[in-house]
Amino acid sequence: MAEYKGLDGNEEDIDPYFGIAKLDEQLKGIPEKKIVLISASPSVGNEVFGYQIIHKNITSGVKVLVFLNRTSPQSYLTDMKDYDFPANDNLFILDAYSGITGIKSDETDHIKVINNPYDIEEVKSKVIGALGNGYGLIVIDSFSLLADFFNFPFVLSFIDEIKNAVVSHNSAAVLLFTDWGYEKENVDKLLSKVNSTIEVKGIEKRVIFGQYFAVLKCDWVKEANALSSVLFKAIKPGGIKVYFPKILVTGPTDAGKSSFIHSASKDAVSVDKLGGTIALDHGSVDFKGYRADLFGTPGQERFDPLLKMLGEEAIGVFLIVDSTKPEQFPRAVEMLRKTETYGLPVVVIANKADLKGALKGEEIRERLHLDSAITLIQTVAENLSTVDPNQPTKLKSEGINEALSALFKQLT
Repeated sequence: MAEYKGLDGNEEDIDPYFGIAKLDEQLKGIPEKKIVLISASPSVGNEVFGYQIIHKNITSGVKVLVFLNRTSPQSYLTDMKDYDFPANDNLFILDAYSGITGIKSDETDHIKVINNPYDIEEVKSKVIGALGNGYGLIVIDSFSLLADFFNFPFVLSFIDEIKNAVVSHNSAAVLLFTDWGYEKENVDKLLSKVNSTIEVKGIEKRVIFGQYFAVLKCDWVKEANALSSVLFKAIKPGGIKVYFPKILVTGPTDAGKSSFIHSASKDAVSVDKLGGTIALDHGSVDFKGYRADLFGTPGQERFDPLLKMLGEEAIGVFLIVDSTKPEQFPRAVEMLRKTETYGLPVVVIANKADLKGALKGEEIRERLHLDSAITLIQTVAENLSTVDPNQPTKLKSEGINEALSALFKQLT
């Protein structure tokens, strides 16, 4: 049984599961006897979704079968490894690609060859027959190629046989499908036969400048149709990450903006002069399946003309204040106004909570006139004895993680 821990830190047993942030949080994995279709537009691949689902399950002890007609088993396993998803003994492949290309493939205990992948009966018998061998999950990559090799009436009837098999053997299935402009009536029939459809598309304006996935339907979650689209990035190594393209980190001078960004990110950079940030900090955060780009603002008033520009296109805010300097609190609120980020999801970080004279959380909340719904997190230095006034101070991970979880939950 797989163990999944979401942003709220709660552990859940899910078997099998997606291994992709937001999907597991909202859909609670893939129940037995269910079929999931991951439908992609031609401009955006869905293969990494397959790799990630496979890897998360095989590493959790789930036996997984892959029907593969898109590429060779060797290339498939290499590509998985490039995303940091190495195979193990729980992964088994039915190789239809070698028969399509005429390239000889040596069978192993984990790779079995379909000799004639153009033979409908052989394809069906090999796939359906294999499901009786204790697999918890079957992944078909690619289901759209089956429609190309044969026809839509075949794939529609094949789904019925797969459904009967997964119900009979208490397993689940994931079908990777690319819509290459098939007739809408056929695609609609396909979607009607599966239990859940996840759409993967690009945001296009002459070029693709973003990718998203969305749950179009899911018959085991009551409010699945209300789920919003989620931006993502496919990162090598790392796989599918829910992506927040711009989160602003703002607050008064010396409140700890650079310390927060450098503590949250492994690749943070700052533009500074004499120890104070004069332009911006930037860092990328990887956290529990999420990727976010943090952008810091300078705190000095002489840079206020930059604040509006820096706040543009931000989707969330970390407001950093110094717990020992309540006289700066009005400036913190003013910076929210000048960045024009009022109304966005916000988490207030009360930094330096370990220093003498630091106010308690409730007093900070009162002096900032914070609504009860706004989250306030107190952060402290990892080691006060090593603090260098000319370098960002490393903050303890507990406060950083709590802040990231709080804002990311608001954003999704």
